Amino acid sequence: MNLKPDDCWQWHYDTDQGSVMLDFNDGSSFISQFSSKMLIPDAFSSHPFCVDDATLFSQFAESCRDTALDETQSKHLIIHGLIAYRFLKPQMPKSWHFTPRHQAIQPSVGEMVLATLTSNNEQALLMVVETNQQASLCIVAQPELLLNSGKSLYLGDAIKIMNDRLVAWQPEHSLFLEKVG
Repeated sequence: MNLKPDDCWQWHYDTDQGSVMLDFNDGSSFISQFSSKMLIPDAFSSHPFCVDDATLFSQFAESCRDTALDETQSKHLIIHGLIAYRFLKPQMPKSWHFTPRHQAIQPSVGEMVLATLTSNNEQALLMVVETNQQASLCIVAQPELLLNSGKSLYLGDAIKIMNDRLVAWQPEHSLFLEKVG
């Protein structure tokens, strides 16, 4: 990915778009998909892109490297991960969509994890944005995720899940070959 963090980047809330934006040093911007009701008050003012943001950016970019996501999708996931970490209100877990496991894991921030949907046993690929001993705030790391309720989540959407529903994701060898070839 050729997008590199820069100290000239700027976070701000755009009232016309109704969302948090990240302005890049080349004059372009990234528009968040999170609604204003999901955001903490701090999201409604301007902030420079700081060292902590750059560190998380690198962690998230590293996690995206071994996925099947293309460059645009990876950029989308990384920046939504930053926005979720920095500006989202605390959420309640919605773990009922996912099958419990016998043992809970303690994922780390930026780690890719899997959760099995209770409705159809499909695996959901998620990136951990924030975690504690009980639950993790994750963002969807695949184009679409159809939940039990019939509701769809899309790449970059946030959902909090109990850690006993998560398992560490291991990149498949075939993904390495696809990226090289």
